[in-house]
Amino acid sequence: MKKVCLACTILLLLSACGGGSSTGTGDSDKKSAEVGIKEMQTGVAYVLHEGDTIVKKSDNTVVLLETDALSGETTATLQSGSATIE
Repeated sequence: MKKVCLACTILLLLSACGGGSSTGTGDSDKKSAEVGIKEMQTGVAYVLHEGDTIVKKSDNTVVLLETDALSGETTATLQSGSATIE
């Protein structure tokens, strides 16, 4: 009985340490996170930084770019279609 309890305790500890279960994210999500690609959402303003590139993913993509004259900060807002910031 003591061996069974010990085996169950070890099994419980090992499974609690992260058995590599899937969270449902695909390989493309992992790649996006690794290289800093942001999938733009419609109506959300994203602050652009030097070196950022907007890549359209569909032909009907419209992105509104606004630059604040005082601060020089530029924002991009996806109006339609799909795009990423890379």
